[in-house]
Amino acid sequence: GLVNAKEDGLTGTVQGWEVQASVPFDLFHDSLEGFGMFASATFMNGHLDDGTRVPGLSDEGYQLTAFYEKAGFEFRVSGRKRSDFATETRGLSLSLVETVDQGGELWDAQIAYDFSESGIDMLDGLRVTLQGQNLTDEDTLQTNADSREVTRYQSFGRNFLLGFNYTF
Repeated sequence: GLVNAKEDGLTGTVQGWEVQASVPFDLFHDSLEGFGMFASATFMNGHLDDGTRVPGLSDEGYQLTAFYEKAGFEFRVSGRKRSDFATETRGLSLSLVETVDQGGELWDAQIAYDFSESGIDMLDGLRVTLQGQNLTDEDTLQTNADSREVTRYQSFGRNFLLGFNYTF
């Protein structure tokens, strides 16, 4: 019979470029103090010497965070999007099988207040945070080379976390 096995020693290349920006909005007008944005875009091209894709490498990736931070208040909304990428999953007899993760888009948000800036002495040191993760309920989808042939579908749902921190 035929036997396929993984072999170390493959080499390859990865090339690309990334653009990043961190912009405090008070650069545009003083009334926007506390508002800002972080953004990045990444464009990559990579392959191994045997012609296969570099595992985990997306051709495109984007990230955006908009925020407000002032007088103890903090608010952030963050999103990231990445294109499909090669990966592996467990097949028959738990052997590794090449598959394609279809990438995706995730959005998170956080709001917090630090009472140290409130002027209320008995609350000095208290910080309250509410986080929401995967707000758009993005699923994980893996396929074979034909994107219509789904090999794995996972749904993790949204997560919400409420945190209280007190320092003294």
